[in-house]
Amino acid sequence: MVFANKSYGVATPADKFAQSIKRKPVLLFGLPFLLTIVAGSFALSELTATKYNVHDNRTKAMTKEEGLKLSAKSRRKLDLQEEYWRLQAQDVDDDDWEIKRVDSQAAPGVTTSPTAPSASASTTATSS
Repeated sequence: MVFANKSYGVATPADKFAQSIKRKPVLLFGLPFLLTIVAGSFALSELTATKYNVHDNRTKAMTKEEGLKLSAKSRRKLDLQEEYWRLQAQDVDDDDWEIKRVDSQAAPGVTTSPTAPSASASTTATSS
C-alpha cells in the first residue's frame, strides 16, 4: 500500500490553523482589519508630525539680514497721534459730494412715507 506511511488522525499545524479559522472567522477577517487600522493610525500620525515639523523649520529659517530688519532698533514706534495727522495730511477728496434724491419709482417696493397707514387699515377703522 502506497499511503501506509500517513497515519490517520494526526493533525499538522496547518490543519489546526484551518480548524481554528473555521471555528472563529474573526481570526481571518477581523484581526487583520484591526491590525491594519492601528498600524495606519500610527503611520499617519508620524507623517502628520513630519509634515508640521518641516513646515516649522521652513518658516523659522531666517537670514541674518531678515533678523536685523526685525530688530527693535530699526522699528519705528507707533504713535496714534502721529498716524492720525499723517492720515489727515493725505489728499482725500471726501468733501466734493452732493446729496441726490432717488426717485421712489426707481426702487420698487419701497414706500415714501413709512408712517402712512395702509389702505386696508383705514377701511377697517372706518367700518367699525
